Amino acid sequence: MTAFLSRICCLLFIACLSSSPAQTEEAPLKLGVMPFNSPQALVRSLQPLTTHLEQQLGRKVIIYTAPNYSVHIQQLLAGEFDLAITGPHFAALAEERSMHILYRYAAKLETLLVLPAGSPPPQPAQLRGKTIATSSRFAIITLGSLEWLEKNGLEFNKDYTLQEYPSHGAAIAAVANGMADAAFVARSALQQNPDEVKRAVSVQETGIFLPQVCTLLNRRLDIAMMERITRAFASFPDTVSGKEFFQRTGYAGYTPLSTADRAQLRSYISLTKRLLELP
Repeated sequence: MTAFLSRICCLLFIACLSSSPAQTEEAPLKLGVMPFNSPQALVRSLQPLTTHLEQQLGRKVIIYTAPNYSVHIQQLLAGEFDLAITGPHFAALAEERSMHILYRYAAKLETLLVLPAGSPPPQPAQLRGKTIATSSRFAIITLGSLEWLEKNGLEFNKDYTLQEYPSHGAAIAAVANGMADAAFVARSALQQNPDEVKRAVSVQETGIFLPQVCTLLNRRLDIAMMERITRAFASFPDTVSGKEFFQRTGYAGYTPLSTADRAQLRSYISLTKRLLELP
């Protein structure tokens, strides 16, 4: 099967998983989700949210993810989604174009160093010469981790090998399977992995805390629909399924992206623009 056909099949699979019976004849809302986990894991994790949105809005909500971060960013910045759940630095870039940031998850994005099960906590210098797994180099977790390694005397492209994987889940699996010596991932992503994978690794805290993933809507939507969507997201944490979702994921609800968050993101936004060759 060609790569193109494979992506089409993946998209159709996601659409079938994330759709419920039609509520009205209106076109489904496209929810673009950053590929920080496998398509199946993303759909499974977000099902309570999409079900709630469909009930509140009377429209289907279909999840669209991507084979990698680069494709997701291109689609996001091109305004291809009605709604989006993405990294805070990507959200800030999209806000400069067609998207409006509604919320970020309330819990801070905590970076963990993942090691094989039973490993003693290493000093940063002990990562010298190791293969370190991560998701895309564009991910804010990766950018924060590279900064942490540099502050601890390890130089990028010299003192260790950085191996990119399609998602946090794949990076964790690489450590569990012995394909990488360590990985930097988000605690929330680790929590969403199967128990057998979590048992195969140990974790060390890094002290890196960043603004969490953001929820956005497209400004092309009419004002009435934007207001309904905003109310639908705002009411989700108070529902039974919403409370379970935020407890299970560790996201702890919604909160606005603050001025302090934006200040913390400034250097990451600048670096992301350079990596993407954006003006």
